[in-house]
Amino acid sequence: MEKIENLLYDFIRDNEIATQEEIELVTQINGYNEDALNSIIWCRTGYHDAEQCYNCEPENYYLSDALKDYYGLNEDETENEED
Repeated sequence: MEKIENLLYDFIRDNEIATQEEIELVTQINGYNEDALNSIIWCRTGYHDAEQCYNCEPENYYLSDALKDYYGLNEDETENEED
């Protein structure tokens, strides 16, 4: 499985929450870790992490399958399809 940091980096960039340069600046100061990346999400969106962005506004935020797996969101879809 891909590292959560890389998944969050892609989420932030792909959803245009911050530019690559902004992400690099924050992570150079605070480290390349989940907390620093979640801080970017919180500062720009008001949501605490990618999962909250997606749960509150699924029409506005794209979550990769790998990130859905990390948060356990694909399991719910599978259960609903079987019912």
